[in-house]
Amino acid sequence: MSAAAAKSRFPLRFSIGFSLLFLIAYWPGFIGLPQITGAFYHSEDVWGDHLFVSHHDSLPSGDPRIIIAAVDDDTGKIYHYPLPRPVYANLLDKLKSYGVKTAVFDVTFPEPREDDKKIIDATKRFGKAIHLYTTALKYTPVGRQFAVEMPIDGIRDNAEYLGFPNVDRVLDSDGHIRRFIFFDARGRDPRHPDQIAPSVDAVALASFLDKPVSDIRAMFGDPPDKMWLLNFRSPISWLKHPMRDKRAPGKSVKVEDLFEVRSPYQTISVLDLLSGDLTTDQRRSLKGSVIVIGSTALGYYDHYPSPFNPESPGLELHCNVLDNALHNDFMRQLGRGWVALALLAAVWLPFILMGFPPVVGAVVTVAVGAAWYLFADWQFGRAVRVDFVGPEVALALSFLAQTVNRVLKEGAEKRAIQQTFGRFVSPEVVRDLAENPDKATIGAQEKEMTVFFLDIAHFTTISERVGNNIFEFLNVYLSALTEVVEGEQGTVDKYIGDCIMAFWNAPLDQKDHHARAALAAIKCQEVMEHLNKTHKFPFELPEKPEARIGLNSGPMKVGFTGSKQKLQYTVIGDEVNLGSRLEGANKFFGSKIMASEATYIGAKDAVEARELGRVRVVGKAVPIRVYELLAAKGKLSDDWKKALPLYESGLEHYKKRDFGQAITAFQEVSKILPEDGPTDFYLNAAKDFSAIPPDQDWDGVINLTAK
Repeated sequence: MSAAAAKSRFPLRFSIGFSLLFLIAYWPGFIGLPQITGAFYHSEDVWGDHLFVSHHDSLPSGDPRIIIAAVDDDTGKIYHYPLPRPVYANLLDKLKSYGVKTAVFDVTFPEPREDDKKIIDATKRFGKAIHLYTTALKYTPVGRQFAVEMPIDGIRDNAEYLGFPNVDRVLDSDGHIRRFIFFDARGRDPRHPDQIAPSVDAVALASFLDKPVSDIRAMFGDPPDKMWLLNFRSPISWLKHPMRDKRAPGKSVKVEDLFEVRSPYQTISVLDLLSGDLTTDQRRSLKGSVIVIGSTALGYYDHYPSPFNPESPGLELHCNVLDNALHNDFMRQLGRGWVALALLAAVWLPFILMGFPPVVGAVVTVAVGAAWYLFADWQFGRAVRVDFVGPEVALALSFLAQTVNRVLKEGAEKRAIQQTFGRFVSPEVVRDLAENPDKATIGAQEKEMTVFFLDIAHFTTISERVGNNIFEFLNVYLSALTEVVEGEQGTVDKYIGDCIMAFWNAPLDQKDHHARAALAAIKCQEVMEHLNKTHKFPFELPEKPEARIGLNSGPMKVGFTGSKQKLQYTVIGDEVNLGSRLEGANKFFGSKIMASEATYIGAKDAVEARELGRVRVVGKAVPIRVYELLAAKGKLSDDWKKALPLYESGLEHYKKRDFGQAITAFQEVSKILPEDGPTDFYLNAAKDFSAIPPDQDWDGVINLTAK
């Protein structure tokens, strides 16, 4: 067969093969593998989230009969966490006095307490109280068994219904919950073993509608494990404590009192429900309502991201399920068969268009893609979700493959690699990429990487004093530091004034990227010290330049960004921002190279380091452990060999609140290293805490208040 003949048959062969490939990827059940999730499952979900946001103004609002009783931060300040059970008992009595019809607890009471009688009696008095039991699949010697954890006996006996809150079967890989099941065929109803396990939403619905659970199962539980696609409501703003503002007309009101809660459902603080500090509208809305009780305080609730809120509290999910069930308006899904036909049409359309001029083919392809978008958007407005991503990807890839069915020749590919990466990486890396172009991933991707930020201290003072000579100063230092980064095969992202940003593990894969970045940081400090001692400028520097370096590792997105005229190969993401924060955090400790725990763990066999402690940087709620890199492995100075054990001892005593011993240890370190910043930091902190001890809940976390 000639090359020309093979080329002419490529479009047809490609269309046939691509059709089969996309059918299998989109619909594994089509070939008898229903247990496998389609390749576009997650991307279609993310697309659906986008549609909820874009249709924000036209979405239905939350049912006013569904209310959240929020155990918020203000409630916790008064009653403390976890709330004592008598507080919940008082809350039930208050809700009954307000005329609440059904109370649903998103709180468990699995273990007996001395004061249980109050919550038990209140449950009995309220009558239509829904409590939780939890379930879990456990591995036993005889195989997997469905284990049930019940609430305390009195609650179990006096609750109107018991339901499970488990979401393990509907939790998506990205932490979202977009679907729900009302009954779980794997378990049994703890009160009625002959019935399958009902969710808390199923029994709450039965209670609120005054219907038996069997009716709810007939409506939403046939088959038992049927997935219902959630139709999210549009969030609105609710004042946390509206009565505080009303009682103080004309007076200044604290900002926190006016803080708004964003939720589709009216959210009333448990603190206000207990005190009766309610507006007339709130009291009116409570009558005949179903109220879901649970925590919204930071750190005390399960959060499942919604399209509108990345930290939506779990009890809001139950409200949404109840709302959809009451209105019977769950999202519907366009049949997969119809989408499969659209997908096949998308694959074959570019093949059909090959008989037309390229411009016509491009215009028609774009028009068809836009039409599919408009169709999916229109259907969403009718509460029908259309799988959009699969057909669009099939159309785009098929068009590209049919339009460009010959790959670049090896010489052109090498030149493209050299032109692309010659500005970012060392000549050795460019040569490697040119010889092995398959190693380079030019397109955007997400991968585990290490990012490096270096900033020259005292730069502002130096710049002001040396004037236009600042460029000569920068060129000397940045050139030397860049050589170090490229010597460890790092990719220089950009120069931001006196700052160098670089990263490892792209474009080449580098399994040892943590160690390479760490060693580059140590060598940069050595180069700074060498330049300060040996390089003579024709002008005087007002201060000795020093380098502060921040390192972090984690999942980052790398690729090209910019305009059509100018592109930048760069890395972005939360982990990149954290690396920048760590560079600045050196000023807080007086350290020189601050590395996150993720970087240190990956580089610990190559470097010597010391722990600086746990810090909470600006913009992050969860603290991280950080380290200062001191030297390459086995290259500690004699002074550091003496000082490091003393420092580590002092830090351990500090963590254990033994501040006297910590002071002694850090003072010994200061004798060896009199200008060591972290030692001075902890010595002063230990002295302060020795005089005025920290609170009992002190966990040693250091909050950084500046970037």
